[in-house]
Amino acid sequence: MKFTFSVLAALVAAAFCAQEASMAKDGTYTATTLGRNGDVTVQVKIANNKIEDVKVLSWSETHPVADLPKAKVPADIVKNQSTNVNNVSGATLTTFAIKAAVQDCLKQAGLNPKDFSKMVPQPQKVTDNIEEKTDVIVVGAGGAGLSAAVAAAQRGLNVIVLEKAHFAGGNTSVSGGCFNAADPEGQKPINMTDGQRESIEKLLAEKPQNKLQEDLITQVKQQWADYKKSGSKSLFDTPELHALQSWKAGDYKANLELVYRLTKEAPEIQETLAKMGIIWQKKPTQFVGALWPRSHRASNYKSGVGYIDTYLDLIKAENLPVAFMMSTPAESLITKDDKVIGVKAKGPDGKTYTILASKGVILASGGFGANVKMRNEYDELWDKKLDEKVKTTNMPAITGDGINMALKVGAGVKDMGYIQLLPTTDPATGSTNHKIVESTNIYVNKLGNRFVNEQGRRDVLAKAALAQPDHIFYIIGTEQTLLKDKEGRGPYGILISDLLKQKKAFKADTLEELAKKVGMDPANLKRTVEKWNEFCKTQKGDEFGRMSCEDGNKLPGGPYYASLMTPSVHHTMGGLTIDKDTRVLNKAGKPIPGLFAAGEITGGIHGTNRVGCNAVPDALIYGTIAGREVGK
Repeated sequence: MKFTFSVLAALVAAAFCAQEASMAKDGTYTATTLGRNGDVTVQVKIANNKIEDVKVLSWSETHPVADLPKAKVPADIVKNQSTNVNNVSGATLTTFAIKAAVQDCLKQAGLNPKDFSKMVPQPQKVTDNIEEKTDVIVVGAGGAGLSAAVAAAQRGLNVIVLEKAHFAGGNTSVSGGCFNAADPEGQKPINMTDGQRESIEKLLAEKPQNKLQEDLITQVKQQWADYKKSGSKSLFDTPELHALQSWKAGDYKANLELVYRLTKEAPEIQETLAKMGIIWQKKPTQFVGALWPRSHRASNYKSGVGYIDTYLDLIKAENLPVAFMMSTPAESLITKDDKVIGVKAKGPDGKTYTILASKGVILASGGFGANVKMRNEYDELWDKKLDEKVKTTNMPAITGDGINMALKVGAGVKDMGYIQLLPTTDPATGSTNHKIVESTNIYVNKLGNRFVNEQGRRDVLAKAALAQPDHIFYIIGTEQTLLKDKEGRGPYGILISDLLKQKKAFKADTLEELAKKVGMDPANLKRTVEKWNEFCKTQKGDEFGRMSCEDGNKLPGGPYYASLMTPSVHHTMGGLTIDKDTRVLNKAGKPIPGLFAAGEITGGIHGTNRVGCNAVPDALIYGTIAGREVGK
């Protein structure tokens, strides 16, 4: 066979290039892409034209939501030699980020990413029906579900926990983690202001609407008299004051007996959590919508995930008889002679599970904040405008399944029309994890003007925010008041540098520079901050009626930060009707045998407006009660 010179040259060049490409392919490469929260850096090892290893080196993705994709997606890519592997439900953006980084590494190695994009077979579905038996079934593995499971297991009961998502945590794991509890010892460093004193006097002057409110007012009057007689200047607080404030904040619509049990047992649960490993910060603060400086947070955990990890660690350490069935949503309750005796559920592989519980079923599956249809069907506060355009802080799995299951067996519901919007959320995602300063810091609109008392009720704050241009505003803070750790991460574990890069937060040395970066009038912003600082100095005469300015709210000087905010659906105050022992009541107000409920799935505890930082104690206290009461 004869070849022309040009053909021979081409063959030699091709062979040379192939040799060069082969040499270029082997090695270790890294690439960084943007995930949900920030940069995701991935390392890929290439050998013999194959993906030999994939590792996630660093990221700010949310634990525990992103734990599964961090392990599963790299393993699936190596196993299938393809980046076209299945996404992890509930962590799609994280999955995409890992895939994109691997594709970048393939390009760096001289490989064509298209050669590593073959379709991966879908998991084979089966139709088996499996029956299981246990003492207690808990539906939902969030804060309420885990506390219920632990309390039941510590009584020696065998517990099966059904969880719709692929991880334990629910909304608790992505919450801010604040925990309201009266704590006079911890509150000693907080000075009482004239505005706070006046608010107590007004509360005690109210005409009682029932016997319990009358009793609580009588108790607080005596506590208040003793406090004033003592000459103390520290913040006054008691569980009874907490109850009265919370009931009023919900427009007196809640069941005061349930409210008082929450506030009375909160200090006890706080102490129990400390024994379990939670290290509380020494001084409580006042979170957005909390109404009083009694909001506690852990110093050894980021956000609400600390409660989840603490309960899971306890289950493991004490070898408690708790079995988890993840990615296994409950579909219906099983009844016999009007008693709830079990749950039907669907496994991730298609298997149907019939699980029978000899002692009872505890529903702890959350509210319906992520169910657009339900929230618009029930809404009584927002003119039926909570459509898909309105983001939510909720996990995607929080769609009211437990409520609908219970309705089918005759459960009653209460306060379903009361849905809370949280004013301080990310306009792009609805999440709260871009927070970098206290959410009770000064709120400033696009014009550079303050527009509301930042310590007010969440519904008031949300309505005020929605009345601002483009429904957005900024929370202003400084370097001195920044909530960051030694690694430069905010309270949710996200690098502040990533938030600045994504323009979810802004930084400047001066107020004038900050105003220009976010598009405000510099003179307006400067004038607004000057008035704010004067109020923080005197703690008197705030134009919006604010009662106090805590240390974390002050603006001592630059550098300055601004976080972009808008309201999103946060909490559904309505749900199943329960009694003080968490028994689910039917429409006639009678207990449904074998059925209990705790957490956001219940109604009657918050009324029209949930006080900020009452949700975690609600979940953990009533979850614990459910675990103690089930089967008695």
